[in-house]
Amino acid sequence: MTDAHDVAQAAHQNDQRTAARVVASHATGVEDCTELLGMLGLGRAVGLLVVDPPPRR
Repeated sequence: MTDAHDVAQAAHQNDQRTAARVVASHATGVEDCTELLGMLGLGRAVGLLVVDPPPRR
């Protein structure tokens, strides 16, 4: 991995955490927030337990 890749990866993680904070600030409660983060694929960014769906056949 190159330094540029590491920088890009860190920036991406920072962007995801920022997006998660925005979602959380607009959620109406814990369940709403968790559901929205999951739908947007941001659960891992904030350390939520994420279960990947089984592969499609």
